[in-house]
Amino acid sequence: MEKSGEDKSNVGILMMIIASICFTLMAVAVHFLRELPLMEIIFFRSLFIMLIVPLMLKNRKISFWGNNKPILILRGLFGGFVMVAYFYSITAMNLTDAVTIKQLSPFFIILLAGILLGEKISFKVVVIFILAFMGAVLVVKPGFRSDIYPVIIGLLGAVLTAGAHVAVRQLRLTDHPLVVVNYFGYIIGLVSFGVLLWQGNFYIPDILSFFILILLGFVGLEAQVALTKAYQMAPMNLVSLYLYLQIIFSIFLGILFFKEIPDLFSIFGASLIIISGYLNYRVKIE
Repeated sequence: MEKSGEDKSNVGILMMIIASICFTLMAVAVHFLRELPLMEIIFFRSLFIMLIVPLMLKNRKISFWGNNKPILILRGLFGGFVMVAYFYSITAMNLTDAVTIKQLSPFFIILLAGILLGEKISFKVVVIFILAFMGAVLVVKPGFRSDIYPVIIGLLGAVLTAGAHVAVRQLRLTDHPLVVVNYFGYIIGLVSFGVLLWQGNFYIPDILSFFILILLGFVGLEAQVALTKAYQMAPMNLVSLYLYLQIIFSIFLGILFFKEIPDLFSIFGASLIIISGYLNYRVKIE
């Protein structure tokens, strides 16, 4: 029996909540592994996808190559740039600050659509964007922090995340979620492995770090499958709202695992970004 539109939306929301939990756990793992080479972390992040997803595709008799190959490749490349920028910011910054900056991506979607595609941006959306920008300024605190370079890289990752998520939403019309995840994993995995060999700085992890690398790959796979499924089951403007849960999760996990207590500026800024995300969602459904 085919699910109704409301049932599909509810499943999509559940998938996005699961994705948010997994993405936060992934960020915690990367933050713990920050002494390892960045490309080594990224390779292990992709390893589970490269080993497991092809078997899942074969079992379901789904073609590895997909249908919309240009968009599949574009999504993989966007995802690769996003991962490098995001993981770098996580290793170099406070966990909550890095996760919060990444959640600016929905606002960059709106801004880029207005600039590049000529889509109309309402006055309400402009006000919401300004509110989100104010929140970002409070988190970034330009002029009051020495790690401004990772912040810039994190903001670049947020911009590129917008492109990656739009590509995933477009692929719902042509390709199975596992095909999308498979392209993503292999493009990132092969590139990171090649760079790691070129750099020649592979580090043999201790037992705990190796366990966390495996955990990183597992939750990363779960996050990608859940995210892709969410966008295929429900509209982007509905499910994207639940990505902001990552900010809340990261605050608690940052305190629990790393004793990183966000300052009042970061908490207030994160709150403004969450509120802006909710207001943006309300404007879209009116």
